[in-house]
Amino acid sequence: MRTIPLSLLLSAACLLAACQSPAGQTGTAATASGETGMNATDPATTGTVEIHGRAFYLEKILVPEGSTLRVQLLDNQLADTPAAVIAEREVSVGSGPYDFTLPVDAAKLRAGGSYGLHAGLTMPDGSLRFVTDTRVPVQPGAAETVEFRLVHIQP
Repeated sequence: MRTIPLSLLLSAACLLAACQSPAGQTGTAATASGETGMNATDPATTGTVEIHGRAFYLEKILVPEGSTLRVQLLDNQLADTPAAVIAEREVSVGSGPYDFTLPVDAAKLRAGGSYGLHAGLTMPDGSLRFVTDTRVPVQPGAAETVEFRLVHIQP
């Protein structure tokens, strides 16, 4: 009977461990645009992805300086729970339209996840004046600028 050297067994074990998927991940990593394979974005190595967007409203209302646009990225699978908010940004704004960049921690994104934006525009006194009335679908990290309409709510 022939014995296998211990160093060969350890080397084989290390190679097998390196081929395993990280815990909680299955399949091939996918980018925000849906590509898979060698060019895919791996959330564990990318750090931060960005969402570029523009919010606007159609009403002929001038929003005063010092108003605040709050944009949230929500995980659609966790809708209506506090854990649904993946990223959030508040920016001080004046007259619109409102361009923004929302940085997102890529480690918080799920492979194949479904995400949407929610936004609100508050006045300097803190009263909410405009909101998105539906969730805006978005792919975090996509190059396209996401545009969406805010609707007026009565004070």
